[in-house]
Amino acid sequence: MRIDKDIQNIQKAIADALARIDTIHLEYSQAIARATQQQILLAVFSFCTQKCPEAFLALSLSERQDLQESLRKTIKTLCDRIQAQLEECDRDSRVNQENLDNLLSKLLDESMATLNQLLVDSKILSAVQIQGDKASQMSIRLAEIEFTDRQVMSHRGELRVLSARIAHLQNELEKKYQQKTIAEAELAWRSAWVE
Repeated sequence: MRIDKDIQNIQKAIADALARIDTIHLEYSQAIARATQQQILLAVFSFCTQKCPEAFLALSLSERQDLQESLRKTIKTLCDRIQAQLEECDRDSRVNQENLDNLLSKLLDESMATLNQLLVDSKILSAVQIQGDKASQMSIRLAEIEFTDRQVMSHRGELRVLSARIAHLQNELEKKYQQKTIAEAELAWRSAWVE
């Protein structure tokens, strides 16, 4: 039956697109972790030297070095965690770009909270600043990371295209199943009809 062949072709196309999403998602996870690490390092540098230069200059040389070493280690740990959680996320989060955005935003917010606390511990930020005004805290957004890294942007674009393709194919598959059900019902009607 022609409809069965169409259904098989659509199912294969969906499977191929899902396999491609899995591959691209893994590459994206690695690229976004690298880009996040770079962006956070730039954000910390900018924050300490431009937003809070007096507090940074008030630190002794050894305190600055300790802060920088703590920041490097913390940022590496946070980015490794982001990559691991992205690699382990379920297929729905890989296919649904909104779920992926929410997961990444949550991970970035948690990372920024950790880094802001480290800045409080190092006397760059005050505890009052971290609890109150968001503008006085260090922050980074997903869009900033994606926009500044071509590889991340390329992978994310491909994920969006593949997600849209899967959604389209799933709609087509539903239509084909409906057509098949209608064709089977018509055949059953005709075979049972007697005059």
